Amino acid sequence: MMAAMIEKQEVQEIFPTPLWIVDLKPVAAAALNIGLKAEIERLIAPRPNIPAGSNWQTPQDLHTRPAFAEFVKLVETATRGVTRFLQVDQYAMGITGCWANVNPPGAYHPMHHHPNNYLSGVYYVAIPAPGSQIFFQDPRGQASMIMPKPRQYTRLTANGAHAQSKEGRLVIFPSWLKHTVPANDGKSERISISFNLMFKNFSETMAAPLWDATAGKEKS
Repeated sequence: MMAAMIEKQEVQEIFPTPLWIVDLKPVAAAALNIGLKAEIERLIAPRPNIPAGSNWQTPQDLHTRPAFAEFVKLVETATRGVTRFLQVDQYAMGITGCWANVNPPGAYHPMHHHPNNYLSGVYYVAIPAPGSQIFFQDPRGQASMIMPKPRQYTRLTANGAHAQSKEGRLVIFPSWLKHTVPANDGKSERISISFNLMFKNFSETMAAPLWDATAGKEKS
C-alpha cells in the first residue's frame, strides 16, 4: 500500500572517486614500448642486488630526458583531458616526478599514495601472463564500520576497486587515493612507468618524490 504512494525513487552518487583510463592503439603501443623498454633496461644496468619481493626503480627525472619525450607528450595529452573533465584546465600543470618500475617475478608494491601532488598515474610497458591489476582502497574508512555481506558486491558495497593492467594502458587517479599492486605472478618482468602531476605554482617547492632511486643514479 505504501509503495503505491511513491512516485519516484532514485540513487544519487555523491563524492565519487574517478579513474581515467587511456588505451593506446596496439600498433602505437608496441612502437612506443620498444623504445621505452630499451631505455629502461639501459638505465638500470648493471642491476643492483635487491631484497626478495622488491623491485628496481629508476631516478625520478625521466620526464626531463630526451628518450622519454614521446611518453611525456602522451602524459600531457591525457592530463589535458583530465583537467578539462574536472574543469581546472585554466591552471597549468607539470610533471613533478617520473620513474620506471621493474618488477621481477614475485615483486609487488605495498599500499601507498603519492603525497604533495594532485594527480598520479602509471603506464604499462610490459605485462607478463597471466596479467596484473592495480588495486585501489576505499578512501572512506568509516564506510567499513558495518559491512553486511551482500548477495553480490557492486561499486556501492565493495571496499576496494581495481583497474586491469595491460600493455599500452595509461591510468590516472587522484594522488591521495591509496593503492597497491600484487606480486608479479608471471615468469618475466613487469615494467611500468609512474608519474606525479601538480599545479606548476606548487611544483618547485613541495612536489618532488619522497624516496631515492635504487638504480641508475649516475646515468643521464
